Amino acid sequence: MSGDMQLELWLHEYKMDALSSVEKPMQEMLIDLYAELVPHEVQQEIRTRIDTEYAAEQAEKEAARKYTAFCVRENGEKSFFQDHKQAYRLFVEEALGGNALAMHDLGRMLADGVGIDADAEQSRAWYAKALSAFQTVERQCPNRYVEYRIGRMYASSLGTEQDDAASAKWFSQAAAQGYQYAQYSLAGLYSKGRGVPQDDGKALELYTLAAAQGSPYAVWELGKRYRDGTGCAADERQAARYFSAAYDGFRTLADQRPDDRLQYRIGWMLLRGVGTERDESGALEWLGKSAELKNPYAEYQVAKYIMAAPSAKPEKVDQAVDWLTHAAESGLDYAQYALGKLYRDGGPVAQDMTQAVIRFSQAAERGNQYAMYALGKLRLEADDPAAALRWFRQSANLGNQFAQYQLGKLLLCGDGVAKDTAGAVRWLTESAEQGNQYAQYALGKLYLLGKDVPQDRESAVRWFTLAAEQGNEYARFFLDHMDDSPSLFASATRLLHHMGRIFLEQAPPPGGGISFVDSKLRRKIREKKIAMGHKPDDHEEQVQQLP
Repeated sequence: MSGDMQLELWLHEYKMDALSSVEKPMQEMLIDLYAELVPHEVQQEIRTRIDTEYAAEQAEKEAARKYTAFCVRENGEKSFFQDHKQAYRLFVEEALGGNALAMHDLGRMLADGVGIDADAEQSRAWYAKALSAFQTVERQCPNRYVEYRIGRMYASSLGTEQDDAASAKWFSQAAAQGYQYAQYSLAGLYSKGRGVPQDDGKALELYTLAAAQGSPYAVWELGKRYRDGTGCAADERQAARYFSAAYDGFRTLADQRPDDRLQYRIGWMLLRGVGTERDESGALEWLGKSAELKNPYAEYQVAKYIMAAPSAKPEKVDQAVDWLTHAAESGLDYAQYALGKLYRDGGPVAQDMTQAVIRFSQAAERGNQYAMYALGKLRLEADDPAAALRWFRQSANLGNQFAQYQLGKLLLCGDGVAKDTAGAVRWLTESAEQGNQYAQYALGKLYLLGKDVPQDRESAVRWFTLAAEQGNEYARFFLDHMDDSPSLFASATRLLHHMGRIFLEQAPPPGGGISFVDSKLRRKIREKKIAMGHKPDDHEEQVQQLP
């Protein structure tokens, strides 16, 4: 209090004990006295101090509680050792005592299978208890940190249904009080238009406020925005400065506490040279730490590197399969797709087409265009063109140039599906415009021969030229003989049809045995196999997601 105001209670301790039943009315009277007698500006100052101290206390607890990490310092170097099972036991004790943070962490440990077998039902139950506990604390003593935590749970559907409007409400309350993490999270909602109107300018403003308070996550987002010119003018130099500051900030946080998401971010940045020099070995070290904590993105990345290494030891490959499987079961579509390829092709795992279809289907349900394409190829090989058409169409609608090419071929041939020349030309053109040489070659033939479309020599030359520039020798052949006699085209068509069957007679054995096919012919066979859809191919882009 301020001034000369004092409050003294003169009452014997026995009499005080007897008043325990009226504790709440006494508290209410004191609150009323405080509100009436303490100047408003002093109350504001006290509220700010309480919030700051509480936030600092919670941040300190959160930094120290991450799965019971033990820090050992030796010669100036720090190492962390973790006992996840012990952490789980300690969190249970704390949660049963009403600790909302412990309840929340139990939910995450049970979701990820850290320190205990994964149990989705129990995870949801603990998350729900944590949300209820946070809400109780907020009702009793409104606090920006608690408001932020409630907002996060609504945003991530933890213990409740996802509710963007509710998360925006809670984040807004905390952000208005200057809480940097709420400012950062609210900026993300404005950026995506979730629960609030989409507004890149507002997002930039909130990220800037959070970054000014030292949030490396907000600094990272500012780097992306200045790189891409989102909500501001593009500025590569400014973007580079922000990325570098974000990397330094992430490293500082990671030194303070082990966290799988931080470790993944650092590994990702090292792998791509964003904000720091590119360092593949350093990147794999950080990603490996994150994978050990069951971060699905890190598991996927490290697994891909291990399985691509010819000298990888069997135990490492087994670990990679385990990580890939966990990442797939966590819902990461790229991991589901990669696991589907393993089961389709065999090698690190026994070939199992049923499992391949299951994993491809999981990824396809999450919108993975490569998995849709893979399912289309499998159905085509199983002589089910109608099902193949459906999968190719879904993938093609997402912009997959290989699916667009296959869809165009099916519609053009009408083999097992309704012939649709206009649809075929449309999809072949979309694929060709993305640079697919086989679609370019197919369009060149269509326009040159004029069989299913009006003859158009100029368009034929254009598409043949584009295909030939990518090494397509069939397109080059037609360009070199455009002025030959018409009978030559009939001979050329028969020749190319014959070449299309060569791989059936001279392709290497499926088991990978020695092939004595001439290397030039083998390359032609391979190109023709891809063009005709007979060779399983990935056509996969590298995952770039950074959560």
